[in-house]
Amino acid sequence: MKLRHVSTSDLHKEKDHKRKESSEDTFDFNKIRNEIRDNWLKSEAASPDGARTKARYCCFTLQDAHREYLKPSANWHWLDRELSSNVAGETGAVHIYKGALAAMKVRPLSFSCSSDAADFAMEHVANESAHLRMFQAVVPHGKHTRLLPMWRAAGWVLGFFPTLLGGSKALYVTVESVETFVEEHFQEQIVPLKKQDSCPELLRLLEHCCEDEVHHKEDAERRLLNYQDISKGDSNYQKFDAWWVTPWSKIVRTSSTVAAEIARRI
Repeated sequence: MKLRHVSTSDLHKEKDHKRKESSEDTFDFNKIRNEIRDNWLKSEAASPDGARTKARYCCFTLQDAHREYLKPSANWHWLDRELSSNVAGETGAVHIYKGALAAMKVRPLSFSCSSDAADFAMEHVANESAHLRMFQAVVPHGKHTRLLPMWRAAGWVLGFFPTLLGGSKALYVTVESVETFVEEHFQEQIVPLKKQDSCPELLRLLEHCCEDEVHHKEDAERRLLNYQDISKGDSNYQKFDAWWVTPWSKIVRTSSTVAAEIARRI
């Protein structure tokens, strides 16, 4: 009996396929929308404007609360701001990979941008697109940042130029840096919601997305090191320590932090 050789790339594709199959169909989006609305109502009642809201509790229905929440003039509270930054971040992530794929088409043979990098970008752009669809399904359009066109452009540029100039290595360093920030960003939402024992279905969605982002980060690290064994305790692998890695990573993480804060406010 012949055994078919399964490459590391094939294994990643299989994992991403299973991850995609088990994502969007496993969440109750209506329940998440209700959790977000209820969280907004509680936050609104506890805010300086809450007296007005509390005074109307006696005649408020769920439909009234929903209409208040959806009004363009409605206040944004902590969870609204965080979810706005999530929509912006997933939008930027999708366009990072689109920019990288565009760079590979412009100069396919002039630098080290192998089919491995193209597979990497195509696998993860599908996953980030699924994340974006899920957040778009639960966050009302009126609570998206108004600067989404800027996030699309910034993401595309962040994927295009590093890949064009530095090849696959630059792409992997960029993704690893972005995903390191994103993991921390999701944890800043997951930890408070757990402490509040609030929004369980939303929490499950956030944990799912965070797990995916960690996978993206680790996949970029593995590819950057040519699939060497980087397991804990192994000190024999060859690090990728080009002079530009540390400053570029710092620029990417700082830019991501600033961008997320802007998305919370505008």
